[in-house]
Amino acid sequence: MPSRFLKSFLLILFTASLAAATAPAGQDLEALIKEFHAVPAVTGNEEWLAGKIAAKLPKTYLIEKDNLGGLYAWPGNKKPSGEFAILAPLDDFGYVVSGFAADGYLRLDRASNPPSPVYDSFLIGHPVVIRNAWVASHGIVAQPSMHVMTRELRDRISGAFSLDLVYVDVGARSEAEALKMGYAILDPVSLYPDYVTLAGTKRAGPNLGRKALAAALTHTALSVEKASKNTPTALVFPAQTRLTARGTRGSLGMTRAANVLGTPYVIVLDTAAVTADAKSPVLGKGPVLILQKDEIWPLRGAIERAAAKEKISLQIQVVSRNPLLSPFPMDDGKEAVGLAVPVKFAGTPSEVVDLADLQALSRILSRLIVEYPWIQGGVR
Repeated sequence: MPSRFLKSFLLILFTASLAAATAPAGQDLEALIKEFHAVPAVTGNEEWLAGKIAAKLPKTYLIEKDNLGGLYAWPGNKKPSGEFAILAPLDDFGYVVSGFAADGYLRLDRASNPPSPVYDSFLIGHPVVIRNAWVASHGIVAQPSMHVMTRELRDRISGAFSLDLVYVDVGARSEAEALKMGYAILDPVSLYPDYVTLAGTKRAGPNLGRKALAAALTHTALSVEKASKNTPTALVFPAQTRLTARGTRGSLGMTRAANVLGTPYVIVLDTAAVTADAKSPVLGKGPVLILQKDEIWPLRGAIERAAAKEKISLQIQVVSRNPLLSPFPMDDGKEAVGLAVPVKFAGTPSEVVDLADLQALSRILSRLIVEYPWIQGGVR
């Protein structure tokens, strides 16, 4: 039996190595969030953000893409059999150019279903980013004057709003001039990525929740680069997750990732809407553990122990259906859970996140990777 002194020494050595392994490397988390938030990633057009993430990930990682544009990264520059995967969606909600008005305005259609029924109405008066294969340019959605419009038009804008009312001004005076400027049908269009610093550690911006998750997973990879070398972990950034897979109710991008990975233990990073409901998650009170079944499974237990070791509070939600989780089964030794950050005003141009929740999320993920296979009731 090792002496008490030797046990204490080994414990101190392990704790020090864990702290070193999970120390932030290079770029801090908020810097990554701001950088990723500025990159358009409308569903079906995620390649710019995927390229940005690939360039940030450690050079020791093996990186591949699937046929939808999803990004896969394996530590140690090799693809292990894979027992554990963490997934963060790439795509934002946005639009595509659907046509041109005779006087040079761009017309829009949705790239996927909107996050809320009134989302399209947020476009009026907002700046947007239009991206083609080479460059991103700016436009503004025309705001009709309430003083000169007819009562019928005023009722349409305030009532059953539709994209028929949306005209994007890019400075062109005719369709021919807009085409000459390089605009084309199906160019992706997204809200201008204003990043706003609020009181304390709160930040706001359109599509900020998902961009912050991608940044948190990238930050985790940088933080545990050396410790993760021999861990059978896949870090995945699926594309086209806002579309539904044919014949199922699950997310297309997540279904594709499930087929590629075949991984028994999966954490899907997600957002959890903060509402006025008494059971709603609370901003700044820690990540939200999203469960498909309210039972103690190995992965759930590992997350709860990791959070306890980091002195992080977890909020719990049990869901009957989640399109990001549903492609991953919960039987035959397989388990999939969501780990979300609370988002206030979710699905609006002013999503609010708390950096403290995102930092806590990254710390939990780092510990899970470093300590794999999970001790005290782990998966092996």
